[in-house]
Amino acid sequence: MSQTCALTKELKVWENILDRYGHPRLDVARNFFLPLQQEDVPLLLEAFEFWQTYDEYGLIEGENQVTGERLYLAIKCSKRGNDVFASRLKRKLGFLRKWSDVKFFSLKDFNTHKTVKTRLLWVTLTYDSKKCSLHDAWLDCMQEYNLFITNLRNKYGKIDVLRFIQPFPSSEGAAFGYPHFHLVLLFQEAEFEVFPRFEADSEGKNSLVFRVKEKYEIEAQGKYHSFIDVKALKSARAVSNYVVKYAENVAYGESSKALINSAVMWLYRKQTYSMSGSFRRSYHDLMVTKQGSKVQLMLDGAPLEEWVWSWRGVRSGASMGAQGVWLLE
Repeated sequence: MSQTCALTKELKVWENILDRYGHPRLDVARNFFLPLQQEDVPLLLEAFEFWQTYDEYGLIEGENQVTGERLYLAIKCSKRGNDVFASRLKRKLGFLRKWSDVKFFSLKDFNTHKTVKTRLLWVTLTYDSKKCSLHDAWLDCMQEYNLFITNLRNKYGKIDVLRFIQPFPSSEGAAFGYPHFHLVLLFQEAEFEVFPRFEADSEGKNSLVFRVKEKYEIEAQGKYHSFIDVKALKSARAVSNYVVKYAENVAYGESSKALINSAVMWLYRKQTYSMSGSFRRSYHDLMVTKQGSKVQLMLDGAPLEEWVWSWRGVRSGASMGAQGVWLLE
């Protein structure tokens, strides 16, 4: 692409991501970028970063039901990958850090003659770029995942799932931008035989990895179209380590991985993560904290909310003189 054509296309991007009020909006961006081509990913990253850093505030009006006082607040909106988003995600996944270190197995178990088994697996579903276009891959990936997990449940019974989806970040590979899944699978009715193995990591260093002998059985039952990787997780704390590392490196922040992850997920309106209700309930005792608070009661004994809040719309941070702060009065 010539320099003139590239500049013309870049100018067209800015013309086509702003609404008639001059605000960057996803619906407008989707009209321009879809169907997404790999060559357009760099421009998408610029457009997304402009939207992400365009601070906006939700305006609410409060009225005190006791004193009649009125209060107006502007609260910084959560946008995929920004500081508010990061804080909320840390809070939502924070219960994993509190989990006591319940072990399914330990390394010393392999020194005995007993069989070591686990119900907790870390599974990665890759995506073969030769299968279809980048756009079709993102349109089809959730249906393909659902088929995979349904096939597993047909054989292994109840499975609790913590799921993340991510675009392949390296622009050097044919799969650049294609989706892949990271899954924590907690099997309620099945166990798998574990064995330790030293493997070279992405930096060429050998590290200890736990695998399961039934990997190819899982692969065959899932009937997924591309390569899958399966590791055994030895403890609930291992779940926390994988998930927190993922969130810190990919779901938010300023790294190139975080940027492409947020941008493509934003364009295709995909959830950052999904957790089955039963998975969350298994951690319930660690999530619940008791809070005591005093509230004024109405004459019939029912609680009276002192403040009633009403939504008053969204404004840009620039129009309000906000400098990225979270709350304005």
